[in-house]
Amino acid sequence: MLKGAFFLALLGGFVWFGSTVMLGSHTLFGHLQAISHTKESQDLLDGTKQSAKPLVDDVRRRIAGAPAPAEKAGDKPADRKAEASAKPDAGPPQESISSGDRQKLRKILGNAEHATARR
Repeated sequence: MLKGAFFLALLGGFVWFGSTVMLGSHTLFGHLQAISHTKESQDLLDGTKQSAKPLVDDVRRRIAGAPAPAEKAGDKPADRKAEASAKPDAGPPQESISSGDRQKLRKILGNAEHATARR
């Protein structure tokens, strides 16, 4: 309770300071607003949005469960090849294995163990 009251008082003091105390010709929040409206900060914001757009689109697509988007004109060929070779999820593994398959797997694993032991 005391921590919450202290945090609330600290936050209130910061808001009061940032909005009323003049630091030169502007308040703290006025300076931050002036900085955010400069051409350089707008270029930084636009560049960041463009760089993060593929990641954000992929996350949104995965959350929505939508299929992969169609290829765009600016996609890289390597990306198209990787997407084309991606196989859909086969689902959960099989729960039952036949006795014949078990014997074959034991034989394969046994041969692999002997081969690694010889090295």
